[in-house]
Amino acid sequence: MENQIEPAATAHGPRRFRYLIDIVVLIAVVFGLEAGAEAIYTPNSMESRFVFGGAIQMLEVLVACTLIWLRRERLADIGLKRPQSWPRTFIISILIAAVVFAGIYLSEKAGFHRDLTRFSALQGNLKLTVYTVVYVLIGAGFYEEFMFRGFLMQGLAMLFGGNRGAWITACIIQGFLFGASHAYQNPLGMLITGTLGVLLAVLVFVSGRNLWPAIIAHGLFDASRAVLFYFQGPPAG
Repeated sequence: MENQIEPAATAHGPRRFRYLIDIVVLIAVVFGLEAGAEAIYTPNSMESRFVFGGAIQMLEVLVACTLIWLRRERLADIGLKRPQSWPRTFIISILIAAVVFAGIYLSEKAGFHRDLTRFSALQGNLKLTVYTVVYVLIGAGFYEEFMFRGFLMQGLAMLFGGNRGAWITACIIQGFLFGASHAYQNPLGMLITGTLGVLLAVLVFVSGRNLWPAIIAHGLFDASRAVLFYFQGPPAG
């Protein structure tokens, strides 16, 4: 995979602040949509919550796509582009997901526990586990990579000038925000998730700024965790 941190073009002058405006607009839309959705409909089960939440997330992706198109860019500019080799991409993504799964599993056995009690209902519940697997492939694998490692990281990097230092700074900031978005997992969970966010950004970089390896690896990791929780529940403690 090609190592490419810097994009083909950098942002200059007033155009740089267009990225800041787009980020602010998208954040406002995300919070607005989710608050509005919560006000008009309360899912009565985790399955319906996943379906409803996934629909809201796809609306947010559509808004992000509209902002990208309005600034006359392509989805490829944020990393959503065809990889050079789909088989190689899948193989590498599967290996990365397996390594991360093993590392997290062993760390939990060693006593490093995030608060994952919200997933306790998965244990022994096949229907909910199937819903969860489908949801995380879309809501974690695609949505989170598109938003954090795609739209947000590219926007921040171009806001800061689009050079190598700007991309490194954007990588760190999006990792911090990614960890903060998982505050329900406790401080250790935020640290672990934020670190994984930075590592996924590095994967995007070494893939020629292509989101697909991160999308696939992220989705497979979360899906495999859902299957694990079906058999033994989330770690306690």
